[in-house]
Amino acid sequence: MKLNILFGFLVFAGIFAVYDALRKINNNLLDQTEEIKNLLDEIKKINK
Repeated sequence: MKLNILFGFLVFAGIFAVYDALRKINNNLLDQTEEIKNLLDEIKKINK
């Protein structure tokens, strides 16, 4: 019985860890995309 509870908790913790890692990767990609857009706007302003 205790082993089943431990196994269930480990599975839950693993799923949460994967979710958290994917969320962090997604946030980093969104931040980088926004920074690239800002840099492109600045380059366009300089070239005018």
